[in-house]
Amino acid sequence: MKRSLLLCLLAAACILSAVPYSALATPLTLAFGDSSKYWPGWGNTDNDSWPGKDNNLDTIGDPNFTEGTVQVVDWYLTEIQFTFEKWGTGNGWNKLEPGDLLLSIDGDTNWEYVVYADNNTNKLDGKTPSSWDYNLYAIDIALDNKTAYEMSGIDKTGYWSGYLIRDNHPIGLKSKPAGSFLGDVGFAGWGTRALTFTFPSGKIYLGDGVLTIGFAVNCANDVIYETLELPRPPQHVAPEPASMLLMGTGLVGLAGYVRARRKNTQKNRS
Repeated sequence: MKRSLLLCLLAAACILSAVPYSALATPLTLAFGDSSKYWPGWGNTDNDSWPGKDNNLDTIGDPNFTEGTVQVVDWYLTEIQFTFEKWGTGNGWNKLEPGDLLLSIDGDTNWEYVVYADNNTNKLDGKTPSSWDYNLYAIDIALDNKTAYEMSGIDKTGYWSGYLIRDNHPIGLKSKPAGSFLGDVGFAGWGTRALTFTFPSGKIYLGDGVLTIGFAVNCANDVIYETLELPRPPQHVAPEPASMLLMGTGLVGLAGYVRARRKNTQKNRS
């Protein structure tokens, strides 16, 4: 009996040693703040009523982004949530619309993904986003591309007559993305203190261990540009000959244990 038990333990040890390590689908939550006044390479044209000041301000009026969280499961992005310090009321707030959410996953200065509302091609028309159809697209657009973006506009001019904004900052793409459609994106919380984007499963893989987020409302009064680092996934290594030998030894030992158990059972019955 002791010999059979020893064979069983040896078999288990050999099999476990031969199986390569793999990641568990454990949810990971990453927090980020609001450390950027504007996207790198983009500031203001300084032709507004606050000359030279807007580039030095984190927020021009409200709403004010304060922080956010990113949810990752098995190295796939599942959710991004932005938190506002406050959300006001009045006619001015009815002019606000969310911009596009842009993402980079490899640490360079190109956006690889965008969350884009297909039925909102004009972010300066005061429409309510509750009925918008948000979708995820794969793209390849440089951060400093001067022709790709819809801009916030000019202080107290046109749509923003009477309002102070951050001048000429990107708020999204100028036109519908030409890249691959990857699925629908959940959108909830506009007009509250928490704005949430929920992503289709298995689409945005963060295997390079980095995620850059770019986002702003249509007045660009407070701009999000944050880069987060996360652990890299373990490498899935193909079994080597030695590992195969260990597994084979374990299986032989397990088979021996089963045979010994059967013999003991038959002996006890006779």
